[in-house]
Amino acid sequence: MKHPDYVKELLLLALLLGPMIYLGVIWGSLPETIPTNFHLNGVPDRVGDKSEFLLLMIFLFFTTFLLYALFRYIPKPEEDAEHPEHTPEHIRAYYRIRFRIHIYLAVFTTVIIYLVSAGREIFLEKWVFVGVGLMVSFIGIYLRHLKPNNFVGVRTPWTLKSDEIWVETHDMAGKLWLYGGLVIIVAGMFLPVVSGVFLFIFAAGALAALPYIYSYRLFYKTQG
Repeated sequence: MKHPDYVKELLLLALLLGPMIYLGVIWGSLPETIPTNFHLNGVPDRVGDKSEFLLLMIFLFFTTFLLYALFRYIPKPEEDAEHPEHTPEHIRAYYRIRFRIHIYLAVFTTVIIYLVSAGREIFLEKWVFVGVGLMVSFIGIYLRHLKPNNFVGVRTPWTLKSDEIWVETHDMAGKLWLYGGLVIIVAGMFLPVVSGVFLFIFAAGALAALPYIYSYRLFYKTQG
């Protein structure tokens, strides 16, 4: 894809930045202390301050930026030289999955911010990690069934050279993201906010790096 669709890229950036702008606009009106967990009778059993809530929002914004970068820049998508007739279909799939991810994250983040600003009773910490973990797991399921293309997926120099390496790498990456998402969900249920955020940053690095390394090893293994 020599030139991105700038209109769609701007819409994606709007989805990415919208919740951040919303938080900035209402930040001054948020209470200094925010209940983050409640008993079944509606009485809060844990209260955090605004800085803790901000850390959770930074975690969500970081997740959004990371996914935008992964799909947009690492690596840049190219047209299918061998099967140019498939290029329009691949472009549509490329933007379809990106929009689904960013709409999900934008709506999820905005709802969290609104509920906090309205003083609604929510399990704040748990919902944030559950929401992100579910998204990671669904991406993993999607990766396992993704056919070779130059637009979406683990597009390393080695997966793009071999359909066999593509299939093996995406099978591995799909399982990794699926189980990684489940780990994020479970860990988010028990870990404190700071520990959960650092766990996710570590997991995000592993989810991005390990499929890349795996495809590299597969390629050089086939070369003898």
